[in-house]
Amino acid sequence: MTGGVVRKWEATIARKDVDQWRETFLTRVYPGMSAIVGHKGIRVLLSRDADPCRMTVLTTWDDMAAIESFAGEDPARTVLPDFMAPFFPDHDLMATFHDDLPLEIN
Repeated sequence: MTGGVVRKWEATIARKDVDQWRETFLTRVYPGMSAIVGHKGIRVLLSRDADPCRMTVLTTWDDMAAIESFAGEDPARTVLPDFMAPFFPDHDLMATFHDDLPLEIN
């Protein structure tokens, strides 16, 4: 029934910082995240009508055990390395979890 578990985390970021955040994330964070067994993917959404804008980060995992491999004993706790924190003047302290329900449309 489920396509895994989605971990949702949100923050605020200035539009001028998005490209630098993306480059930093892809080179310094994503390699370790993607190497975790059970990591299935990531999507990043940016709200369109504001600056700073709201960023929603959706990571998909096989199960909660995979998320714990990423986030630690408290998988809802924000995972924000010190070098990434300056990008986010405001951010959620906790993530939320959602079942990924793939739809097959014929």
